[in-house]
Amino acid sequence: MANELDDIKAQVDCPKCGKELSVPYRVIRLQKAVGCSCGAMIRLEDDTPIGVLQALIDEENPPQAEND
Repeated sequence: MANELDDIKAQVDCPKCGKELSVPYRVIRLQKAVGCSCGAMIRLEDDTPIGVLQALIDEENPPQAEND
């Protein structure tokens, strides 16, 4: 199921320059950090329960017989 969520992107603000970065869930899940163009390294922490992510997916793409 984790691979199904890899297209989801989270927005993260750089604490050094304030730039908003779009980080794919795959990076959050596997790499745990992302670098900003200003040189800052931002440690990522995924504290969102998988059920919340699944609810967001279901909201955008409601389960139906052909995609359930």
